[in-house]
Amino acid sequence: MKELPIRRILPTCPFPNLAWYKVALSEGEVILDTQENYVKQTDRNRIFIADAHGAKFITLPVHRRNANSRSISDVVFTEAMIPRVIMRHFRTAYSSAPFFEHFEGELMEFFEKFGTPGKSLLEFNLASFKWVEQMIGLKREGGFVENFKYTEPVKMAEGDFRKKGALTTKVWSYKKYAQIFEDRNGFIEGRSVLDAMFHEPNEVKNWCLETYLRTLKNE
Repeated sequence: MKELPIRRILPTCPFPNLAWYKVALSEGEVILDTQENYVKQTDRNRIFIADAHGAKFITLPVHRRNANSRSISDVVFTEAMIPRVIMRHFRTAYSSAPFFEHFEGELMEFFEKFGTPGKSLLEFNLASFKWVEQMIGLKREGGFVENFKYTEPVKMAEGDFRKKGALTTKVWSYKKYAQIFEDRNGFIEGRSVLDAMFHEPNEVKNWCLETYLRTLKNE
């Protein structure tokens, strides 16, 4: 049987969590699947945050542009996608965070450019990676291998992180960092990279690298 190449495959997610970035920064080939079938109720259109009441996520409202297509490239924002409403969620959660004001204006501009009705979810997600790169320099050296639709077999040990739940806190263990509501909620893992940026942008890369698959943490 032909030996399968070592590779990791990531989905496109809006401002993904630090586990996503841990995989993205890993050595070897990392593939970004830009033509996977869109999966509802996953991190493809959710931004995971934490506010005074605990763990939350912001759902970006979408629908399929072409009813006959399941590709994420044909998923667009609905009329309910309103940048000022999205930003209200961020202000409620992070207005007291040390670096929120530093990024607030740029983030609003991002949503006004990429996050309005009719715009592509895929383009929004890809642009979110670029925005993080521009803001704090967090990127994969050499870039990703992008593809239309990845269907070849993958070694289980290497990781197909498109699978539902593959990037959740059930699978990953995170480096603890200070969060503004930690006194009442404790440390909440698995939040968007924005959560880390609003608290200490200069440490985000280190926190990514200290995030581990739970099953491999002690190996």
